[in-house]
Amino acid sequence: MNRSSGRRTSGELPAEATSFVGRRRELEQVAEVLTRARLVTLTGPGGVGKTRTAVRAAHELRAHFPAGVHMVELSALSDPELLANTVAAALDLPEQTARPPLQVIADFLEDRELLLLLDTCEHLVDACALLCDELLRAAPRLRILATSRQPLDVPGEHLLGIGPLRVPEPTALGTEQVCDALTLFADRASAAVPGFTVGDDNRADVLALCRRLDGIPLAIELAVSRLRVLSLDEMLSRLDDRFRLLAGGRRTSVPRHQTLRTAIGWSHELSTGPERLLWARLSVFAGELSLPAAEAVCADAGDRSAATGEALPVEEVLTSLIGLVEKSVVIRVETPEGTRYRMLDTIREFGREQLVALGGEEHTRHRHLRYFLEVARGFDEEWTGDAQIPLLRTLVRDRANIRAALEYCTTSPGLPCKGLQLATDLWGYWHTTGLLTEGRYWLRRTLDGCRDETPVRVKALWLTSWYMDIQGERGHNEALLKEAEAVATRIGDWTGAAWTLAFQAHRRYFLGLMEGCADDFDEARSRMTALGDDTGLKMLGFYGGFMLILSGDHDKGIAWCDDSLARGAAHPGEQWARGWALWVKSVGLWLKGAHEAAVACSREGLRSKAVLHDLMGLAHFMEGLAWYAAQLRRFERVAVLQGAADALWRRSAKEARFGIPVLHDLHAQAADRARSALGADGYHDAFREGGLLPLDAVVDLALADDSATAPDVPPQHAGCTDGLTPRERQVAALVSQDLTNREIAAELVVSKRTIDSHVEHILTKLGFTSRAQIAALHAQQGAEGSVPPSEV
Repeated sequence: MNRSSGRRTSGELPAEATSFVGRRRELEQVAEVLTRARLVTLTGPGGVGKTRTAVRAAHELRAHFPAGVHMVELSALSDPELLANTVAAALDLPEQTARPPLQVIADFLEDRELLLLLDTCEHLVDACALLCDELLRAAPRLRILATSRQPLDVPGEHLLGIGPLRVPEPTALGTEQVCDALTLFADRASAAVPGFTVGDDNRADVLALCRRLDGIPLAIELAVSRLRVLSLDEMLSRLDDRFRLLAGGRRTSVPRHQTLRTAIGWSHELSTGPERLLWARLSVFAGELSLPAAEAVCADAGDRSAATGEALPVEEVLTSLIGLVEKSVVIRVETPEGTRYRMLDTIREFGREQLVALGGEEHTRHRHLRYFLEVARGFDEEWTGDAQIPLLRTLVRDRANIRAALEYCTTSPGLPCKGLQLATDLWGYWHTTGLLTEGRYWLRRTLDGCRDETPVRVKALWLTSWYMDIQGERGHNEALLKEAEAVATRIGDWTGAAWTLAFQAHRRYFLGLMEGCADDFDEARSRMTALGDDTGLKMLGFYGGFMLILSGDHDKGIAWCDDSLARGAAHPGEQWARGWALWVKSVGLWLKGAHEAAVACSREGLRSKAVLHDLMGLAHFMEGLAWYAAQLRRFERVAVLQGAADALWRRSAKEARFGIPVLHDLHAQAADRARSALGADGYHDAFREGGLLPLDAVVDLALADDSATAPDVPPQHAGCTDGLTPRERQVAALVSQDLTNREIAAELVVSKRTIDSHVEHILTKLGFTSRAQIAALHAQQGAEGSVPPSEV
């Protein structure tokens, strides 16, 4: 099953697009220092290779961190308020809970042995310092590896300087030894110019060039790209001339940061006019960008650069982009969504300086905003259809650019209302990716900045209230809905008024104030029907249907869910609303006693939530499948599923099961039966096992066929097996049938790791050292007779 998420990207380490050269001493230092220091910061100037070194070190250290290695890329983040949100995203923690993201992260990391890589901290140094200090206090097994141009100044921080690659001085005999800088040049040059090699005839020139560039990796890579048009001699001569001018005609060294700037400036000078213009305009992008985005934002709008007279027609953007890729100014990135592009921070900073000098920064930023307003508007129109998943994947990759556009709106005079439009059009994005906290953050900032009474304001107000209900912050959103109602009435926004009425009822029933809710939902439904609001009716079908089911009107609630599903039937690619309608329907069917039908809904809905990586939705479905497992007397499966759901609740929600009493009761009933059958220790072990399983394994387990009743548990005799739990006796019986642990796991529909644990417990309790002893004991007791078996 394709479970590729529509959600934001995780903190997985990036694959290395080019070979890694040198740094063996630095890598050994990082590994050694992390054994005794919990925060290690790699410091050094831009372009020196801090990120590459940190990523390679993290790759090599993965095996030492059972909970994994997660990378947080900060270069595209400008707002320190969103630092914790960005770390949460890298740790795959959704923002469906109202708890502060830093608290959610701390709780998640508390008992995990994990390496967190914070990359490019210097522009957020105070926020990063605070975050590291808090997390290191809360999570004793956490290690943090950071990269920054300056220290974080956190207690216990250990600094490791990353310098340029070593380039030896010429020897007395004129022979040169191999060094990392030369190896890097040779590797990149052979890729840029097929057939190029470093030999006795050119080694001295290559070393002279690397020496002139101070061994700075980025400067060397930029220089190598010129080999496509210049010989090595020509390149060395021209570069030498530039440094002589920089040093006032003296053949003396210049500061290292100036060396890199000179190398970047030289690449800029050797670029064509359109390439230089594109370089400057691309600097307004944060993170990655697509070719259509580059064409829309960077191409001329029928004019020329006022400062240079250069033109960049839209048909030349691709050619210029290819030129910048060939010069190593722009990096090409292959993604599941197609080819995308990005610039390194140092090169982007240079481009921004050029854009300011050209007087084009405000104009280009406006075009960037206009492009993403159009993207958001298109998403709003299409996200409840078949294109939901590809649209979400694209927005996830553009998260940094969305933030940049919203930040520009909130900090520029006259633009907050554009920001409110952008934040509101992205409502489906905030919902489906679980970014409710960030969605509320931008809605609040833009609502504060734009006071215009428009349908957009009405929608932003009821959206914020909805997010608060989901996150468990109920009782504080009444004022939002009152304002939405008043504004909608004054301006005649009847669609907004219908949604507002629905969420007034939604708010009350989550507070347990059920009186009048059904009538209000009926009225909202009538209004939406009259207005032809298909999206409104699709959503109301499941959140209104849920209230009806909780109030005891199971048939009507199920009918509303069926209506929602029917409205989406023409768009099978839509997963979010479909998944919630299936969950609500499954609850209604279960409470009616139609358990098989409820499970069928649960399996179908779980697949939808798995595609979206919706942790809260997955937790709800696992709870329901645990009820069914209890009915089938598969009690270890009950505990595993409940443990897995519990782990998801702790990551995604302020309160498990929405705090709904009937859902708590169903959970408790299944748990009590499982504890009674497995024993407290047995239930605890299986529950803990479920909480530790990877998400894909949990989903596979939940979708596994559990329709058969559990195998018989061997009877418990007085004697040496008295200390075994019912499940351990069941495992012992299967061991005696010469089944492997993997085969037993398949038989009992649990993980192999669970069976490994059971077998170890059996051996320990019985004082045995081999599986053969277990089989012999079981055969002996079988020969002595038995009592009727019990079931688990």
